[in-house]
Amino acid sequence: MTAQEYEYVRGGASHGPVVVGVDGSGTDEPAVAWAALTAARHRVPLRVVHSNEVAVAGAVQDDPAAGSDETLSALREHGEAPRVADQLVEKVRAQYPGVDVEAVEAAGAASQALMDKQESALVLVVGSGRRGGIGERILGSTSLNIAMHAACPVAVVNPGVDVSAEPVGRIVVGVDGSRDSAAAAEIAWATAAARGARVACISTWYLEVVGGVVITDEDSEQRDVIETRQRERVEAAIRAAREDFPDVPYDVEILNGPSSKVLAAQSDHADVLVIGTRGRGGFAGKLLGSVSHKVLQAARCPVVVVKSRPEK
Repeated sequence: MTAQEYEYVRGGASHGPVVVGVDGSGTDEPAVAWAALTAARHRVPLRVVHSNEVAVAGAVQDDPAAGSDETLSALREHGEAPRVADQLVEKVRAQYPGVDVEAVEAAGAASQALMDKQESALVLVVGSGRRGGIGERILGSTSLNIAMHAACPVAVVNPGVDVSAEPVGRIVVGVDGSRDSAAAAEIAWATAAARGARVACISTWYLEVVGGVVITDEDSEQRDVIETRQRERVEAAIRAAREDFPDVPYDVEILNGPSSKVLAAQSDHADVLVIGTRGRGGFAGKLLGSVSHKVLQAARCPVVVVKSRPEK
């Protein structure tokens, strides 16, 4: 299997499309551009999904009629359902004439319209974006819901990400030895194979205590023990990915500092940052770990969030 033919999900027949959600707010362009480029690289179709959420305003909660084709037709008759996806599709076709691209207009909640595509999607792509009063980026409800609940990989592309920038040839993946980080490694290697890039495996530690002493000395024997432990965790977690793509070069970097800050900083010199939904310290019932959430808010490159497959 060549790099260009590789799919995120291993095995089976040809996988489905890249699916990108749009809302017509003007912040969609980076997400659509990245989704189109990803579809072209992986040689899969692109589906641009727009949902007219006005359809559910005032409707009975969970009323299936609110998201029906009949509702959408009625809204269009009254000029209340703009064809946002259609407009964006024309731009994609002009830039990527070889990509099979299709607009999907729906009625109802945007997150549900995207989740309906998760079973067949290679990856779901969403934008994110407004900033709060203190300048901190706040994930929109749709972006957060999709990142938390989707079973397939989810890419979050923040406004301001320059998708057209010259690639640096570096795919960063956060690895802590958890099952989610092992799944993230598989996606990182797949992405690197499709791009002809190198993988940087980042493992972090912070405020470790050995023998009642906080380790700070860079040359201490205790620090070497910590970093050896971290490296062993990384190598175990990436074993499957390495076996699938033995030709993809990689590095392991053990860095000291809070995980969210370290990974967010790595996004400054990465084409894509891949993370698991939850790390080793995550609560079993928590769908999106605090580290993942903070990284999504702060990242300056596209972030792919990955959830491990359910244990059999």
